[in-house]
Amino acid sequence: METIHTIDTPELTAKLNKSEIDMLHFIEGWLPTLSNWSVRELSLKNHLDMVQGQEASEMLILHGLLERATADLDGPRVSVTDAGAKWLRANSDTIYSLHLMLDTDQYEDSETATA
Repeated sequence: METIHTIDTPELTAKLNKSEIDMLHFIEGWLPTLSNWSVRELSLKNHLDMVQGQEASEMLILHGLLERATADLDGPRVSVTDAGAKWLRANSDTIYSLHLMLDTDQYEDSETATA
């Protein structure tokens, strides 16, 4: 069972899994320079297979953060909505913190948590 993280704001309550958080973290880092990507590119950049990438992008579309863009030879494309860009900027610290917390590649298996 996957863990779902909730980011609750007056504009939007987003319930996100790790793939969606990773994808948002990547997208937020490129705004406003880039706002349109192929789902394949987003999947590869976030170390997801195509099924996971498609599922994550579809959920972000349902949240209103992304929208379908014109497909090309690379397959389906998505772009960031205006409201999505504002929401990403307002919640960038939370997204970054969740991304760090969920990125287990940066921790040693021998490390123990202390409270």
